[in-house]
Amino acid sequence: MRINELCESVDLELGKEAKDPNDPHGLGFDLKDDLIFFMHHDDDAYRRHTFPAILKIKDQLDAGKKPDYKLFDKAVKEAYNKYCTKFQIRELPYELEQGMLDEMCQHIYEEECGKIKDGHYKDQ
Repeated sequence: MRINELCESVDLELGKEAKDPNDPHGLGFDLKDDLIFFMHHDDDAYRRHTFPAILKIKDQLDAGKKPDYKLFDKAVKEAYNKYCTKFQIRELPYELEQGMLDEMCQHIYEEECGKIKDGHYKDQ
């Protein structure tokens, strides 16, 4: 069986790549989800960047203020630099686009505010 026949059977055209809007850089995984996972599971990134931002959010919530999700901005940027250095994936952009950075900060903010309200960081 020829390659063209195989491709036709699964509706593919040779030489054309399907662009996934959730994977604009062609990484094969969701960079946002992977970086958020990294921020929570890499000891150095979590201890130096993620957790201090969480504590700032918690302190503001405890004081009755409405914290800004951009408090995670520096944590995400620093974690991304560490992520790029550690994994050295050629397709990774040099720096995060502002839209993705805002999306990630908003996502982490909502996730962590939920944990704070549920009492997850009570002892800190």
